[in-house]
Amino acid sequence: MSKLKELSSKEKKYLAAILISAFLIKILLAFTIEPDIRSDSLVYHSLAQNIVTLSEYSFEGKSTAIIACGYPLFLSGIYYVFGAEQLYVKLIQSFLEIFTGLLFFFICRFFFNVKYSLIALLIFTFLPSNLLYSQTILTEPLFGFLCCIILYYCLREKFSKSIFFIGIVWGYAILIRSSFALSAILIPVFLFIYRRQLFEGFKRKRLKRVFQYSLLFIFGLILVIAPWLVRNKITMDTFTIATQGGFTFWSGSNPNATGTWYHKIEETNPLFDIDNEVKRDREFYKLGLEYGANNPHKFLITGIKKLGYLFSSERMIVLYFTKGDDKVKTSTEVYRSVNPAILLLINVPYFMIMLLGTWGLLMFKKKTFFLYGFILTWMLTIFMFVAIPRYHYVLIPFFVLGTVNLIRECKHIFRELSVIRILLAISFILFLIAVWAFELHLFLTK
Repeated sequence: MSKLKELSSKEKKYLAAILISAFLIKILLAFTIEPDIRSDSLVYHSLAQNIVTLSEYSFEGKSTAIIACGYPLFLSGIYYVFGAEQLYVKLIQSFLEIFTGLLFFFICRFFFNVKYSLIALLIFTFLPSNLLYSQTILTEPLFGFLCCIILYYCLREKFSKSIFFIGIVWGYAILIRSSFALSAILIPVFLFIYRRQLFEGFKRKRLKRVFQYSLLFIFGLILVIAPWLVRNKITMDTFTIATQGGFTFWSGSNPNATGTWYHKIEETNPLFDIDNEVKRDREFYKLGLEYGANNPHKFLITGIKKLGYLFSSERMIVLYFTKGDDKVKTSTEVYRSVNPAILLLINVPYFMIMLLGTWGLLMFKKKTFFLYGFILTWMLTIFMFVAIPRYHYVLIPFFVLGTVNLIRECKHIFRELSVIRILLAISFILFLIAVWAFELHLFLTK
């Protein structure tokens, strides 16, 4: 709230206008579109219903830990109060994203003045795919909100008062997306690298402070995760966040791996028929590790393909709202049936932000540890496991920051960037263009 007090009356009006306008658009969408609940959404929905009606975390009649409990618990709270209707989820997520936008504005203020922060918020809030994700039964709206909380407090760098709270929020974010776990290493690494600046008055005890703060962070994180781990030990006989890790890892590390989920994948390995999901998880990990160790070059190539799927078009959000016609079709065939104008409306802004944001991200000079750290740990996680396009949702705020930074500093782009960073930007942009060109080729080839 103190940051809001720093704004002039006019600036507050602009801020409110952006957030309220986006909220009203989402409310309109909530009442006018109602997609089918299927795939991942159906799993989240079923788990949440069973929490409310059966008081158990189960799927298809069996106790499970197939996915972490964070988002199903969130849904179950809504279902308990309002009933198991999509509308209420969409309304609450739309309301939640007002605070996501506000947090993003505060994040922007670490880098920009109010004018450019409002421009960044405008881009971020009205990005078509961001507007649409609030209308899904998917983890993205809640996960994005928590990630913005984490990023804001990390960029503040005032850990003496917030490190335990950061750990708590980080823990719940991991319970929503277990793939976020690797990023937790950033806090102790940051504390160690920047210990002189952070603990300036403790010359002889800096390492001790690093250890103490890291411990507080980990304690907060474990405090949130521990009940779920204990439940899984009692119910599933294993301390695990989710038992989907094994087949997710194997899906990206086997002779037929494409980098993403592929057609009839569950028919390609008899391990999918194992009823014990803990045993299945371990066996899939074992198979994936053996394949990666024996075929490191293929694992590397598939990893690059995974990053291609990570940064591919916004096809997932388009397909989410595209109803089937009861015919067996591939996702590409369904995608091809969508009005081209809609595809352009949703994809072109995303493409522009990724291309411009790449340059702008590399031009930042301050507070870059967490900007780059979150992006790299997320990419590394995807490289190791498997990718689908919606996983890039959490990276959008970083590339919006980069886009606005480029707008602000475009006249100095080649003066500000080193040769290495220019080559890095060009390489990544060529990679993105190659990915999108290949998608276009598949789209046009019948």
